[in-house]
Amino acid sequence: MAEMRWYKVWLVVPGTDGDAENGPCEPQWWNDMEQAPDEETAVRQADEKARREWEEANWYEPGVKAPSAKEMGQECPVCTGAEAVTDEEYAAWKKELDEMEALPF
Repeated sequence: MAEMRWYKVWLVVPGTDGDAENGPCEPQWWNDMEQAPDEETAVRQADEKARREWEEANWYEPGVKAPSAKEMGQECPVCTGAEAVTDEEYAAWKKELDEMEALPF
């Protein structure tokens, strides 16, 4: 069995990099981490996760449901690449993410 490692993956929402009327702008993108045996698997897992999240309803608080991104007509994000990271790089990313979730807004 192949060794599992962490991969930083890049996700982009198609069509968010501007248009003829508004001109170019920064595309909507973000990073995530996937644990996988290789880069190809990490990309596939990221795409599958993005699709599930795109199709799911959003819950702002218990009992308050909002439409999913799919229902709102948004494009499904796609993974555009992956890069293996060290355990230390993953730990730093996870710590930063946990600190952002602790913010009161």
